[in-house]
Amino acid sequence: MALPRVVIDSAILVTPRLLALPVELIPIEGTRICSNDLRGVQALLTRTVTQVDSTLLEDSQILFVGTASAGTDHIDTRYLAEQGISLASAAGCNAAAVADYVLDAIYHCDRLESVINAATVGLVGYGRVGRHLGARLTSLGASVKVYDPFFEANGEDIQVCDLSEVLACSIVSLHAALHSDPLHASFQMIDRIATTHVMPNALFINAGRGGLVTEEALHRMADKGVTLVLDTWPDEPQVPQTLLSKVAVATPHIAGYTGTAKTNATDFLINPCLRALDLESSLEMNNAKETEQVSVEVPADSDIGGLMKVMEAVSRVVQDDSDFRRAWSKSPTPDNFEAQRTSYRLRSQYSDLIIRANSTSSELHRLLGAAGFGGVS
Repeated sequence: MALPRVVIDSAILVTPRLLALPVELIPIEGTRICSNDLRGVQALLTRTVTQVDSTLLEDSQILFVGTASAGTDHIDTRYLAEQGISLASAAGCNAAAVADYVLDAIYHCDRLESVINAATVGLVGYGRVGRHLGARLTSLGASVKVYDPFFEANGEDIQVCDLSEVLACSIVSLHAALHSDPLHASFQMIDRIATTHVMPNALFINAGRGGLVTEEALHRMADKGVTLVLDTWPDEPQVPQTLLSKVAVATPHIAGYTGTAKTNATDFLINPCLRALDLESSLEMNNAKETEQVSVEVPADSDIGGLMKVMEAVSRVVQDDSDFRRAWSKSPTPDNFEAQRTSYRLRSQYSDLIIRANSTSSELHRLLGAAGFGGVS
């Protein structure tokens, strides 16, 4: 009996669990997947670079679509529901990785000590990523304010505010899902008018979806002194040079790219795929994670200084920014943007790092745990 056929974006990590499935995997570059590729295929595993809609799926035998991403704005979910096609996303797979990126950006922009000293941090969107990041920031000492019209506090100790109050925080980080539904549409929600609420000395981070903010809004913020950190871009994969030149940290949509997150992105889709195709697999999920030790010389007289030394040792945003700008200057094209993503050297996730320090205190242990590190030896 022929195995079910599964087309998979060639940039998706093929994990041991995926390899063990009783299916035929057909890898194709995500930007090149077309309707002809799906003839006689039962499942599609994709990323955000593939538009999944009636044009792609019409007359196919697809029973399941899985996206190795948290967002589904590249998928016509209504069409899939009408056709009885099962859909699964990897929502939450990269929550820790994105939180790592945001903390690295905060550190690089010299705002981490202010976070520890109760700076206000505004989170636009409070889904899996927002909640994970919010918990770390609160543990570090920040005063976190949240805008998310779909979130109900239900007793949680969270300051739920309107958008203008959240944008007025000293640090603002975007993590909302991107959609254009009439009810609380998030597409271009931060426009020219919204930027009037952003303080001139604020740090503004978008490691969510580029379409949450307009290009005009970003220019206006930069021109009044706001420090911009952009991992996602309004017209991605196009990145205008005029905007790039105003950004403090620029990366090609890789905030969620750690080894652990990539493994999660694949493995989160396996059980839904098995159910949709009525298959069984004997390989169970392996929850054991590999750890890596990082040795750091920390000052004996400063717990915050010790955290800063650890952040300095693990920081990647400076290198990632430099790599992206250098590659983009040579070839500012959509294909190159995607190439930077697929060739990216995956970061180690903070939770997988054990810090070996020459001098530690209970407070430094607490700070490292709050920041998300796996432990101290």
